[in-house]
Amino acid sequence: MRLYEFVKIAVVAAALVAVPGVASAADNTAPRAYPYARPVPYYDWSGFYVGAHAGLGWAGGDNGEAGFFGGGQAGFNYQVGQWVVGVEGTFSGTSIKDSVSATFFVPGGGFGTASANASLDWVSTFAARAGWAFDRWLVYGKLGGAWAHVSADASATFAGLHAAVSTDRTASGWMLGVGTEYAIRDNWTAKFEYNMLSFGDDLDGKVHVLKAGVNYRFGFNPGPVVGKY
Repeated sequence: MRLYEFVKIAVVAAALVAVPGVASAADNTAPRAYPYARPVPYYDWSGFYVGAHAGLGWAGGDNGEAGFFGGGQAGFNYQVGQWVVGVEGTFSGTSIKDSVSATFFVPGGGFGTASANASLDWVSTFAARAGWAFDRWLVYGKLGGAWAHVSADASATFAGLHAAVSTDRTASGWMLGVGTEYAIRDNWTAKFEYNMLSFGDDLDGKVHVLKAGVNYRFGFNPGPVVGKY
């Protein structure tokens, strides 16, 4: 075999051996696709909602009467970032009552009796609401107006005679509240709230309420934020 033929064969063989290495090196230098941050859904509190609540209320200062508090609420939220603002109206029936009775003596006339009863029939509020949302929690405060319907009756018996009188009226005032709400799943949320209501001279002392409730929000639509799973 001639020398140039030997060199030719050697060059071809070397080229065949080098091709896989070149291809492998090309593969190693090619750009790779890396995972990117995908949108993560967060709970969006915006929208209209309705719900119901129940709890305990008491009125008339430290020694005031306590009773059941229950009713419904409706409102609207609008979320900007983590801030949530809105309005909410509530209506609650109550079983809060107070009563007093006494026996009196009139010289020359004998003994008589007297009694009086008062009840807080219902309470309604309309307030602005503002809060801070994180994950599926919302912490908020409320401030607005309050209305309460009060009814009372009194009676007296003396010397065989009986007299009775009754009255009712609606008092107006203001309310302050704080609470927290948790998104259980999609449209449903649960909340716990404290309210203080004041009606000035129309009611003796303030009305305090502790209540728990649930809300159903219409048009649930979770929004995306940039992040990683």
